[in-house]
Amino acid sequence: MNYIVLDLEWNQPLHSKTGENIKQKNVLFEIIEIGAVKLDENLNEIGRFNRLIKPVVHKKMNPIISNITGIKEKDLNKEKKFPTVIEEFLIWCGDDYIMCTFGNQDVYELEANMQYHNINIPWKFPLLYIDIQRIFSIENNEINEQRSLEMVSMFMGVSGKNAYHRALSDAIYTAEVMKKMNRNSFEKYMSLDYTNLPTNKSEEKEIDLGTHLEYLSRAFEEKEEMMACKEIYITRCPVCMKKCRKKIKWFSDSIKYICMARCENHGLIEGLLYLKKNHNGYYVLRKTIGVDEKRFMDVVKKRNLINEKRKLRKNKEKTQ
Repeated sequence: MNYIVLDLEWNQPLHSKTGENIKQKNVLFEIIEIGAVKLDENLNEIGRFNRLIKPVVHKKMNPIISNITGIKEKDLNKEKKFPTVIEEFLIWCGDDYIMCTFGNQDVYELEANMQYHNINIPWKFPLLYIDIQRIFSIENNEINEQRSLEMVSMFMGVSGKNAYHRALSDAIYTAEVMKKMNRNSFEKYMSLDYTNLPTNKSEEKEIDLGTHLEYLSRAFEEKEEMMACKEIYITRCPVCMKKCRKKIKWFSDSIKYICMARCENHGLIEGLLYLKKNHNGYYVLRKTIGVDEKRFMDVVKKRNLINEKRKLRKNKEKTQ
């Protein structure tokens, strides 16, 4: 098995005078450059891929993107369009590989651009990939931090003459960082792509990502149908995978739903439920993670505060 270390550069529309994003044809970020490094199973470099892409949606370069990357409109006008380049890229990748990125956006944007161009996505659910930024954060106890590639490269002693913010250069830096990391972490702390959903109930499964469990539901046509599905509210222990009894039932903090449960053998567990929508319909992302008593009490305080605010709002509405 090979590792495909991928990096993308993309253009985006200009902001209007009111600051509102102009989202054209469901492609907010149009890929203008693909860069990748292919490593063998021993992390030896065995190939490179680099192509600029002629845009068809956002044809005018955003000056901010142009300043960051150094890519100009004239550089892209003579290049091939995305369908041709992505076909070349997929052939170059081969048949047996795992995708590696720095951050969680490149895989999503690659698939979003493929969907726009009606290109068949060869990866089926579940698509697991290696997010070097996430693994670096885990290994350095900075789970809530997102360090830049430049900062991580300096920390890991990776140097180079190439500038950052170009696809191939960033892929090379990411590959060099990978070579200095604990390889056991690659398999232990995989990341799950959210673009490809289970196609039916039988494909739904809880996936161990090292620090927590993640569950993706199938797509639902209606939000009400999704919310009525009992499976999305199950809380399993990240260690033994057993269903756990709720200590605090699911409640909303307006961004997500939260619950607390307890495993008889492995202690307290926090559940996080995110309601989402994509081109397939409505779906749920559920995370479960082991926590301590302090986190449990923090959640209790949050729930009580939310309930108190709701009571005050209802009382105010009654008096009006």
